[in-house]
Amino acid sequence: MCDRKTWDIGLISTPSLRWGEVRAGRTHKCPTCGILLLTGETPGFCCGPKGRRFEDVPPLPPLPPEYQLFVNHPNISANSRILNLIFSFASLETTAEFPDWHGVPGFVAIQGRVYHR
Repeated sequence: MCDRKTWDIGLISTPSLRWGEVRAGRTHKCPTCGILLLTGETPGFCCGPKGRRFEDVPPLPPLPPEYQLFVNHPNISANSRILNLIFSFASLETTAEFPDWHGVPGFVAIQGRVYHR
């Protein structure tokens, strides 16, 4: 049996990508909607060339107030992979019933075919 970890989730050791990097005194963002772009993304990535697709999608509704607890948290980006894995796991369904626990489970055993709805 091997003792090494199968999964190791953590920060990228030397990230070279940045949101809204300032170059020549200008912030790298979409000229149409103003969203900060990641290093290497070209304007038009979000709204289409010259903003042609900006009106195609209605604006999102406001986030529920409960989200403010973590939306502006300084570690939200660093923890996004972990949060995505938790959300992804929580949205799984199976063809068999989940076991009925009485208390906090120490592990999870899933039976049947696993799928996302």
